[in-house]
Amino acid sequence: MAVPTLSPCSLPARNPLRSFWLCEPSGLADHRTTGQLPRKADVIIIGSGIAGTLTAYNLLQREPHLNILMLEAREVCGGATGRNGGQIKTDPYIACE
Repeated sequence: MAVPTLSPCSLPARNPLRSFWLCEPSGLADHRTTGQLPRKADVIIIGSGIAGTLTAYNLLQREPHLNILMLEAREVCGGATGRNGGQIKTDPYIACE
């Protein structure tokens, strides 16, 4: 049995493929609320995909006063979240009882 090799970790690619789902980006794609990064925050979230966005949303629902900093390498949902939007479905091979 072949042993899988690990890909080296690196910074995001300089010329990534555009997500099909984001061919026409919204006004939020490159949204930035501040000119400079804040010097401190209560919570820092890395990534603006489904997990990062829902984490920020739920934290703010519970604690509206929190100062949340969300960092994204490119544009909102430009990574895996934007590429997987068409794959969320129930499995047609699982029988319901």
